[in-house]
Amino acid sequence: MRYEWYRWRWAALDWLFPPTCGGCEMPGERWCRDCQVKIAPVAPPFCERCGQTTSGGGLCDRCISSPPKMTAIRSWAVFDGPIREAMHRVKYRRDVALAEALSRPLVGYVRDLNWHLDIIVPVPLSAKRMKERGYNQAALLAKPLALGLGLKYCDKALSRGRDTRSQVGLSLDQRRQNVHGAFSASKSMVSGKAVLVVDDVATSGSTLDSCAEALWHTGAENVYGMTLARAVLSSK
Repeated sequence: MRYEWYRWRWAALDWLFPPTCGGCEMPGERWCRDCQVKIAPVAPPFCERCGQTTSGGGLCDRCISSPPKMTAIRSWAVFDGPIREAMHRVKYRRDVALAEALSRPLVGYVRDLNWHLDIIVPVPLSAKRMKERGYNQAALLAKPLALGLGLKYCDKALSRGRDTRSQVGLSLDQRRQNVHGAFSASKSMVSGKAVLVVDDVATSGSTLDSCAEALWHTGAENVYGMTLARAVLSSK
């Protein structure tokens, strides 16, 4: 019921303020059917741990040589085409209503994974970035996902202790160093819990891994990662 009420409120705003599609800007819907069918899902075979596409499944070479701290990471769609346009619109053009529409397929996707989960946590922004943007795009995906799955939403379970530079354009090692030690977790909220950490886009998984490190340190039982989209991983 809470999830239906949440969606109804956004639908009411659509009636008052008619939207345009986040992928193609066609008037009438936040996320039109034409853009929906153009989405490329992250289809198997992919790495069992990091979720990156591989040639034969199992573990990818990167996870074998340097195992991630996440129990597993999954992403719904390839970060390209309409999904890229939509996420840029959420992140940089303040289209917060679009995030609710984008979160809908994640509910069924995560449910089908059959992961045992206790709480859902968004990747946090730094205080500086939050003040600049006014909202956290990961939280806009994580909250309706939690409502749809009937799980507890804990936006205070993780915090970012320092601002980090954008990961765009950085090599894998630079990404890891950039976010190393950037997060801390609330022991009272996560100890003994199976945690799902939600972000908008994954590339190397370094941000999610840094979150996982903080969560393991404070006694989490399991730590999974879920993102709306997966970017093509650089070979650098």
